[in-house]
Amino acid sequence: MDRPVGVFVEPLSLLSSDLAQIAARIQSLETAHLARMEAAVAQLEEALREKITASLQQRLDEQMRQATDQWTTERQSLMKEIASLRATADRRELSTEIAQTETALSELRNRLDAIADDPNVSASKLLRATARESELQAYLNGLRFKAGIPSGSNPDADGVQAIVIGSATA
Repeated sequence: MDRPVGVFVEPLSLLSSDLAQIAARIQSLETAHLARMEAAVAQLEEALREKITASLQQRLDEQMRQATDQWTTERQSLMKEIASLRATADRRELSTEIAQTETALSELRNRLDAIADDPNVSASKLLRATARESELQAYLNGLRFKAGIPSGSNPDADGVQAIVIGSATA
């Protein structure tokens, strides 16, 4: 009986050796395949990450451009509105100042006429009043120039009417 078993031992040993070699190769192939798959997955992840990042960056850039354009448009609109409001306020202030200056100048001229006819008034007082009249007239001319009113206008009411008309159209 030994002999029949002995006959099978050597082929079984060879078969076992071959199976071990096949198992080692399979294990080697699995390891190599796993390494290639992991490399492919890593490469795919990197490619997707780059693509997504580029897409998100492009969207962000577009949103930033739109926000900047909107902000610029809004800013220009507000700057125009501010300029318009300042011009209106300046015209009103100029109108008020011109009216007050014309009133003061008219009162000063009336006083000058009264002083000139009074022989008891000193010459220095008359000179000071005349100098004050010249100052007020120069100031009024400057205000009219700033308001765009010709300096040849009637100093009484024409200047006020021109300013009021100018501010009504503004």
